[in-house]
Amino acid sequence: MDAFELLGAYALDPTPAGLEALRAAIRQHPSYDPMVLIGGTLAPLMREGLHQEVVDTIRAWTPGVLLSPSAHGYLAGALSALGDEEGSRVEAKLSRLSVDSIAATGDGSRDDPCSVLRIEDEYDILRASSQESTGQKQLDDERGHFDVHTLKDGSEVWFRLLWRDADEG
Repeated sequence: MDAFELLGAYALDPTPAGLEALRAAIRQHPSYDPMVLIGGTLAPLMREGLHQEVVDTIRAWTPGVLLSPSAHGYLAGALSALGDEEGSRVEAKLSRLSVDSIAATGDGSRDDPCSVLRIEDEYDILRASSQESTGQKQLDDERGHFDVHTLKDGSEVWFRLLWRDADEG
């Protein structure tokens, strides 16, 4: 199955095995870029009312940005502005599913980090939980590669960087 079929299957039955297969398909596609600047690229287009350009940009990045809360969120907003309310509702649901899929991988602690496909996913999770990073560092240990965010209260949120851990799904 391709990434789109896997996304459909995962949306209907969000199992860990389905998520692993979907993430692997996304990572293997040539359009996948863990460093993609979704917000940095799309926010200015949205501000200028260039909604079709937002749709076209996201489609050009797809399937590499599937399961990106930001990409699905921007697409929902752009489709709504273009009058496609059904498409907007679907993308809003996919944005929420994307957040839930990341949250399902761990609690963000050192012992149970959340796994992400992209750097931007880390910030999506922090925003979704109303947390603000005051610092970020990369750490590598015997378990893999991680970004660790320090929050205002001094606590930390850990993210496993899937693109650096080839054996992770």
